[in-house]
Amino acid sequence: MKKFIFLLLFFSSVHIYGQEVKAAVLSDSIPEKKTEKKMGIRLSPSLNFFDYGDLSFGQIAADSKFGTAVGMVFDWKITDWNRIRLEPYLEYQKVANNSINPNISAVTTFNNFILGIDALPIVITYGGKIKGQVSLGGFAKYYLSSSQETTLDGSTVSNFEVETNALQYGFSYGIGAYVGKRLVELRYYQSLNDFVKDPFISNSINQVQLILVY
Repeated sequence: MKKFIFLLLFFSSVHIYGQEVKAAVLSDSIPEKKTEKKMGIRLSPSLNFFDYGDLSFGQIAADSKFGTAVGMVFDWKITDWNRIRLEPYLEYQKVANNSINPNISAVTTFNNFILGIDALPIVITYGGKIKGQVSLGGFAKYYLSSSQETTLDGSTVSNFEVETNALQYGFSYGIGAYVGKRLVELRYYQSLNDFVKDPFISNSINQVQLILVY
């Protein structure tokens, strides 16, 4: 599955680059027709939460935490109804695991700094000045640093740390609208690999981001 996701992102990026090269060649031979290309600044507050597979796609648990990201958007118009995008960004992500039983409350909080990229080879648009859009693609995130803190009944536990994966990857699904040269999109990130390395309990960080592009 890891190889499949990397191949998906790789070929999506190659496809996007190939489309730009093809557009440049066509524009040389047919000067009156040019491919529209946009660049913008991306701001994206997020809601982050653990998924243990019990509620799968729609799980937003009580231990969700806020984060934010900033980056760039490279946006190419392929046809009147189809666009493609590449979005590199830096992200601050906070997520918590909250385990409560009748005897004890255990909370582990993670603060992550991430270098990420979204590759969106499918962006379907429709409309006039305001264009509705849906997007489908993949993402990869490399965790530059990650700190964690565990508390038991409110008291910090020292010398306790779980092992995590530095690389996360998966699919993203979005819906929103282009307003002139700006973009507003609500996007869901579905991670396909574990964040905490655990041989017994499957877990992943899923996320909802509000994408604002200027």
